[in-house]
Amino acid sequence: MSNIPRRYDVIVALVLFLAAVPAQWYELFAPLEDKVNSIRHQLRMDYHASKGRMAPDDVFIVNTDEKFFTQYKSFPLRRTDIGKIVENLKSLGAKVVAVDLLMDYPSSYGEDPTLAQALTKAGDTLLVNQGVVVDHKIVKLNYPTEVLDKASRSAYTNIESSNRWVSSMSRLTVYPEAVPMAGGWPFAVTAAAMYLGVEPKYEPGKLHLGDLTIPMDRGNNIYIDFPPLVKGSRFLSQDHGMSAIEFLDMSDKDERDLDELSLFVKDKLVLIGDTSEVSHDWFDTPAGSVYGVEIIADTIASLLAGGPLKVAGLGTQMIGPLLGLALILFVSVRVKLPAVRGTIVAAFLAVFILIVVELYIRKGMIVPLSYVVVAALLSYLIIEFRQYQIERDQKQMISKTFGQYIPAELVEEMSKTGQQVQVGGESREMTVLFSDVRGFTTLSEGLSPNDLTKLMNAFLSPMTKVIQSQRGTIDKYMGDAIMAFWGAPLADADHARHAVQAALKMIRTMKELADDFVARGWKPIKVGIGLNSGIMNVGNMGSDFRLAYTVLGDAVNLGSRIESLTKQYGVDVMISEFTKAAVPGLVCREIDLVRVKGKDEPVGLFEPLGFDGEIDAETLARLERHHAALAAYRKQDWSGSKAQFTDLSVQEPNRFVYKLYLDRIAGFEANPPGPEWDGVYTHKEK
Repeated sequence: MSNIPRRYDVIVALVLFLAAVPAQWYELFAPLEDKVNSIRHQLRMDYHASKGRMAPDDVFIVNTDEKFFTQYKSFPLRRTDIGKIVENLKSLGAKVVAVDLLMDYPSSYGEDPTLAQALTKAGDTLLVNQGVVVDHKIVKLNYPTEVLDKASRSAYTNIESSNRWVSSMSRLTVYPEAVPMAGGWPFAVTAAAMYLGVEPKYEPGKLHLGDLTIPMDRGNNIYIDFPPLVKGSRFLSQDHGMSAIEFLDMSDKDERDLDELSLFVKDKLVLIGDTSEVSHDWFDTPAGSVYGVEIIADTIASLLAGGPLKVAGLGTQMIGPLLGLALILFVSVRVKLPAVRGTIVAAFLAVFILIVVELYIRKGMIVPLSYVVVAALLSYLIIEFRQYQIERDQKQMISKTFGQYIPAELVEEMSKTGQQVQVGGESREMTVLFSDVRGFTTLSEGLSPNDLTKLMNAFLSPMTKVIQSQRGTIDKYMGDAIMAFWGAPLADADHARHAVQAALKMIRTMKELADDFVARGWKPIKVGIGLNSGIMNVGNMGSDFRLAYTVLGDAVNLGSRIESLTKQYGVDVMISEFTKAAVPGLVCREIDLVRVKGKDEPVGLFEPLGFDGEIDAETLARLERHHAALAAYRKQDWSGSKAQFTDLSVQEPNRFVYKLYLDRIAGFEANPPGPEWDGVYTHKEK
């Protein structure tokens, strides 16, 4: 965790999540959160335990819709007729009649006194005034005409969004500065208070209606719990309302008709409002398009239910950002695989969204959702961008560091697998290869510098391709010599096998190139190759002025000694017993058991011939006789060993190792090594 201060992605995540707390508190992402709330409320209407609940029976809407005006044959509704409707509703037993029709200008027909008389007679009526809002505060109220204002109470309806960026209506705003004014309460609050027979009281964060306490958010907003509609209904007034035409003239209705109408309005809070399309009095809400009078009805229902929707406290709101921050810090610092990081972040968001939505649906608790989701997604993208930069830089580093030594395919594999590559020193089990051109001095005599360069390029290029085709790393070119190794920088469990395959293929390739070399006026090249496997130190080594990715160690030195011994035994490729043991199925001719200069422990040397199934029966038979002769030699059975090596030499007169052992046997016959001899030959030169 000590590298966190240097992680710009972590710093950005900290800023994003810590900023999410004030951002959601001050609703800086109001448009997005509003859309999220709409979806949540649709789910609440569909899946809440009270599914099927409409506005309470306490509220009823009397509306002037298209059907009304078709029958009424006039527009707008005359104020004298408003008075008739109010009186008729009260006569049918309506407890409170609230008229959602703005009448702040005198009637052109002088109808206000008649309406005022009807309002006074009816009692418990409510008219609309309109608040003048400046900088989110009500500075004054435009009341109904003076005569109407004296006849009835009034309250403001100002149906508008609580945020200038949001068009959807989801809250009722209480303006504390307007409370002391006459008619300074929202229309729905006053109507509900009149229905309950109480006076509303304001307290920061709370609205009191008698025994009811309705929670408000920090902006004095009450969230409207829009109820679900009956299947097939588009508007609330279709199921909890009736056309005003039914209450305009009741002179032709008998007692039975009046009783039926009374059932709809008796002891209820009745709202009179315009739901005609020509009025354009509809608004977007989380429940869809809703007429203004229906919003008032839904608001009253929410108030009478005690405010079912409530904003979570600051402490609760902080849980999401803090958990998200902790998770993002964890995945950015601890999780290395992109797929795992993405899965963890996606799982967190899914669980967070599920919990927040469930709280809204079941408990009516409003926990901001979009802020945490946005912070998590942006943080995740920043983290992935940084990881992309790291991988890109690592690829460039790998390409720059190893591109000269290993094939492009291996560089790509290192990048794709995400295998950790260290350029500092480390110890690994590896295999090293040394190759040297036989008689290079003689070969180069008579060649111009330009021709010698062409010769070396013609030799080194195919050798390099062979090594790299077997996943080898070129360490260096030393004149005509090549040093290569397997097992770094990319780990290779089959490093010894790949090295042996490369060595055998190098010999075959040089034989294939012989004719081409002769055609170009050069002598065919023969090489000696030595291999050894063991623990080696690998990494960028050198000085402050120059570094090289190379290998060091006793195992490396032994590989070099083995290569130098190939010419003494007359073999093209020779490997140590350690390399042979690491390659199951490798068919070899044992060459010798030796002590190289500077080493006390003997090392077995072998000539690799191929793999099981690749060697013909005749060669296998000669190998068996060779190993039998070698066993006799080590038992100091000079005559038996001599006979077998002599026979083998006749069969393969060009194999120098037979002559070498015949010469050694002649020397031992003249000067026996003694019973303490262990069969090991000690080389005095490198």
